[in-house]
Amino acid sequence: MPLPSPSPLRLGLVLLALAACSPAPAPSRATGDPAAAASEDPAGTLARIAREPEGKSRQPLFRALRRGPADQVLPALRAALADPDPALRAAAAAAAGRRDDGLTLLTELLALATGDLEGPVRVAATRSLAQLRAVEAFEPLRINLGHAVPETRLSALRALARIDAARAAELSELGRLQLDPDPRIAGAATKVARGVSPM
Repeated sequence: MPLPSPSPLRLGLVLLALAACSPAPAPSRATGDPAAAASEDPAGTLARIAREPEGKSRQPLFRALRRGPADQVLPALRAALADPDPALRAAAAAAAGRRDDGLTLLTELLALATGDLEGPVRVAATRSLAQLRAVEAFEPLRINLGHAVPETRLSALRALARIDAARAAELSELGRLQLDPDPRIAGAATKVARGVSPM
């Protein structure tokens, strides 16, 4: 003899009772808010930046790291600045320049800007020192004006002009840089000599 089928009302009550007894799902750590993600896992946010191509998709991640609490973000930045992966070092260097307390990483940024063998890392650190207007970086960055890689020369010249425009206009290297085979560098050097921003 077949069992009678339950009424829709009874079935609904059974389902509600089962739902009330089931444990609530754990909250997901993967929220859509980059700021929340960065404060929970700044190292993971840096790794995402390192994997992302240059462009707008990185900006919310950089903003999240900028707003993240210092006691969580700064240790992650310091560790990433010393990481063997050049993409991660470059991401950390770029993120450090966007923080108000980025000058606490001055020693690490200077070491990367003047000594890292990877061009993108060197450029990212140089740009961050410029964003932070690190006056202590002025003399050390002059070494990059003679670097073999044009992008490194250009980033150094722009950084020096941003850190101290008047001092940059007096650089003895400007005459040589105005004759640089790279037209971007020659043009920037001419602007710096005239006291005009090369950006």
